[in-house]
Amino acid sequence: MPEDPRKPWVVAISQALVRGAAPLVPVEQREEWLREWRAEIWHRWQFLFHTHEWNRREKFLLLRSALGAFADAAWLLASQESVRTRISGTARSPFTCLAALALILIGIAVGSSGLQATREMLFRQMPSKAGTLTFIWLHHYLGGSDKGLPADVVPAWDQGSKLLKGVAGLEVRHLPVSFAGRAVPENPLVISASPNLFDLLGIRPALGKFPAGTGVVLDHRAWVAFAKSQRAAIGSEIKISGQPYQVAAVLPGNFEFLSRQPTVYLMERLTYERKAFIAARVKPGVNESQLKKDLARIAAEVCYYYNLQNQLRVSTWREALLSPLMSFGIATALACFFACMAFRTSFEGIKRAFEPEQRKAAAGRTLFFLAKTGLALACVFVSGLEWSRSESSVLLASRDPGSGPFLIWLYVLGTMGVLFWAVADQRARCRVCLRLMAFPVRIGCPGSLLLDWSGTELFCSEGHGLLHVPLMAPSWDEESDRWISLDDSWKGLFAHEK
Repeated sequence: MPEDPRKPWVVAISQALVRGAAPLVPVEQREEWLREWRAEIWHRWQFLFHTHEWNRREKFLLLRSALGAFADAAWLLASQESVRTRISGTARSPFTCLAALALILIGIAVGSSGLQATREMLFRQMPSKAGTLTFIWLHHYLGGSDKGLPADVVPAWDQGSKLLKGVAGLEVRHLPVSFAGRAVPENPLVISASPNLFDLLGIRPALGKFPAGTGVVLDHRAWVAFAKSQRAAIGSEIKISGQPYQVAAVLPGNFEFLSRQPTVYLMERLTYERKAFIAARVKPGVNESQLKKDLARIAAEVCYYYNLQNQLRVSTWREALLSPLMSFGIATALACFFACMAFRTSFEGIKRAFEPEQRKAAAGRTLFFLAKTGLALACVFVSGLEWSRSESSVLLASRDPGSGPFLIWLYVLGTMGVLFWAVADQRARCRVCLRLMAFPVRIGCPGSLLLDWSGTELFCSEGHGLLHVPLMAPSWDEESDRWISLDDSWKGLFAHEK
């Protein structure tokens, strides 16, 4: 009689997987479940071995089949009434709602590489230097977008204005660039700027020296992308739109000015036919009206550009950075106003909710409402900001999508949606434990509203009370409370044993 074959390691691993899944199976079904799975694995191996079909492919299929024990055990566990009740209660819990919103916020953070635009807006600081860093540009009376000024106003304002402490012109474009004989893919951002720009910003180079005349300065991202972080890049040739220049310096890794994308700074003297946005340091105590009047006077007297005062636009660097936050604040205020009007918020009702005997429960409801609304609004804010202020965006006048009208409307719609959802969700929760109401029961007939009401009644699963949701406003007394509290004698009908 031939001896039984030795049990292969694949069979042993498969049986171990089944034993690992067994704790998920309810106790009363566990022994029978283990017996069935072990028998299936054993007989499958025996059959394949004696038919000479036991090969590598069948070993893999046996392991895959054994992994299915986890799904089978989980299904048996989830089919239990007590487990289903626990899962349903957890899904209706206020903590589940907050956790879901927190996970959405974490997902946005992961998808945006750590909320780069949000961190930049809230924590980014320009090196301190006397005066406020300010952007100046031109916006014509009748239509049109923001435009640069003729570049010859830069030396005129620098020499003639007593309200400024340094002026530099900026021309922002995307141009073809080649480095070390190789074309850089996708035209990078090139900022043509006055040679004194970095002195104005208070920045020192990480490598090399800033050029006194014409030359190229690479920011850290461009140095890594184009020169592979090689120190030998200083002094090498770079071509911009086919014109050769010499790399003179590399900026520090923590420096960001107008964009987070790799940027090439072409330092050159801007002539009058160039249209430039202006960066300047404004002395402390100077207001916008004084600055516009002084700059318009100098432009008229020196450069013969008249009627500029009402066309000049001025914004500090910090104001430009925080413009999405201001837009979101305005959108939130509008959404709160519309929500109060739509839900007919009554200050008398709020006052009654905070009476001494109900103050503790009202405080809990208020805290939960503020927490879920705050998390949802944070999701709307950071998703809009991260989407609009991507790495390739430019923080300058109308070139900045974070201060554009589309983002404002997106914030208005998003905040209104959040507030309307938050109020509707709050109304559908128990006034005591804040779980979503359950066990909906249809009451009445829609066609019989004269002597009775029609709608839905929902109960708290813990027996704290019931909620009336009328089908139509006339079918319920609007002056009465739709929430009816139940005393402890009712809890046995609804609450589940812990």
